[in-house]
Amino acid sequence: MGTPLTARVRLKLNRITRGFSADEREWRRIWPLLDSIEGWLTAAEAKWLFDAARSLPTGAIIVEIGSFKGRSTCCLAAGCRGNGKRIFAVDTFDGGSDLPRANSFPDFSENVERCGFSSCIEPVIGLSTEVAKTWNKPIHLLFIDGSHFYEEVLGDFNGFFPHVVRGGIVAFHDVAETKPGVFRAWNQNFKNQLTAIGHCESLGYGRKPGSNGESVQ
Repeated sequence: MGTPLTARVRLKLNRITRGFSADEREWRRIWPLLDSIEGWLTAAEAKWLFDAARSLPTGAIIVEIGSFKGRSTCCLAAGCRGNGKRIFAVDTFDGGSDLPRANSFPDFSENVERCGFSSCIEPVIGLSTEVAKTWNKPIHLLFIDGSHFYEEVLGDFNGFFPHVVRGGIVAFHDVAETKPGVFRAWNQNFKNQLTAIGHCESLGYGRKPGSNGESVQ
């Protein structure tokens, strides 16, 4: 008697999966859970954040500006699992300057807990430019996705960029003409201060000059 169709399909999928790297298998396993979190990050952008976090050295520090309900935060955390990396999620959690006023912190906390990332994510509740004034830790990955107004995006970058290690990754979400403040800041300011410039859909990224660190695709 032949193998049932469902079993044959399962065997074929298992053979295909075995051809993936360990990181790819982990991503495919965790993505459905991450995708259940509300937010604007696309699947490709989410995978880029996972890979970027995965590429960092043990004990690296990630600063995310703008966390909302934790979609991008948990994508970063998925790439940090088990190697001492830590994410500081900086947000007012009240909607901010270009979203409707609403308390997103309960949903953020619930999502982080549900995904199992509480041990590596530390929320920092406050205005990012104020948090930057007392920041004193080296940053290996800076992800800016807070206010989309030109002056406020500049403020986030100028406040935290001095703390990024040489060769560290700096990424911005919503580098698109539909977000003119971010788009202008990227083209007029940010990309001129970075090396190894690249894009993943609306993510623009590069590295702080000073090291030949491995680039993230």
